[in-house]
Amino acid sequence: MNQIEINNLTKQYKNQVTALTDISFQVESGVFGLLGHNGSGKTTLMKILATIMRPTSGSVRIGGYDINTQGEEARRLIGYLPQELSMYPTLTVFDFVCYMAALKGVKDRKKVMDVLEQVDMGQYAGRRIGQLSGGMKRRVGIAQALAGDPRILIVDEPTAGLDPEERVRFRSVLSRFAKDDKCVLLSTHIVEDVYQLCEKLAVLRKGALFFSGSAEELLSKAAGKVKIVEIEKEKDLAALQKKAVVLSVTYEHSGILARILDERGEFPVPPVAETLEDAYVYCMGGKNYE
Repeated sequence: MNQIEINNLTKQYKNQVTALTDISFQVESGVFGLLGHNGSGKTTLMKILATIMRPTSGSVRIGGYDINTQGEEARRLIGYLPQELSMYPTLTVFDFVCYMAALKGVKDRKKVMDVLEQVDMGQYAGRRIGQLSGGMKRRVGIAQALAGDPRILIVDEPTAGLDPEERVRFRSVLSRFAKDDKCVLLSTHIVEDVYQLCEKLAVLRKGALFFSGSAEELLSKAAGKVKIVEIEKEKDLAALQKKAVVLSVTYEHSGILARILDERGEFPVPPVAETLEDAYVYCMGGKNYE
């Protein structure tokens, strides 16, 4: 069952800047990844899906409800964590989540404690927001999104700036939520989060949908094309970039090792195993698949 259906979605701002152009894809139950650089249109799309912003044209259905004509019904199904969530630093964790839950009509204080326990913040319920670390604030953010038992969770760059331990903890929370036939739409530019969590994903580039499908399908685009070549001097790197997509560069004592995507088979060295990050960097590199 499709939890989210996006058809021919376009968003143009009043200054004539087009943020999204003719976007169409579907999101089923589980964790779905939305990848793209800053400025690719991810946050605009998240705001439209969360019914905060209206599209210029096209349609979106959340749990079967059209957000343009049935926005109230759609909102009841959604938990939303924006990229920047304003918090009141003098409130305690418990009082803040109680306040956010009340805005959704949830007044049961036990349910607030339940969502805090889900994100491992129960023991900090009495601590003031201003005393929390960045990772703890993100956990409070996901707790308020979980209040009201949503069916669909929309999270925008939830692990940006977090240390590795907090990122692992956050991924665990999202995975646990999605296991009961629910849906998480995870917007991020961190490929590792998508690799660990998502079976399916979409890639936005400059406001357009570049790819939608499974992680395996995206990987297949780079299969047999990833190679490692050695160059002697840094000035040779510019010439290499004209011939291939340079995925990464490692400086060794013996020279410079460049991990490249050889589209035309110009480099007579054996390919190495491709990664999801290789395929994603290729997507962002201005090249087009045939």
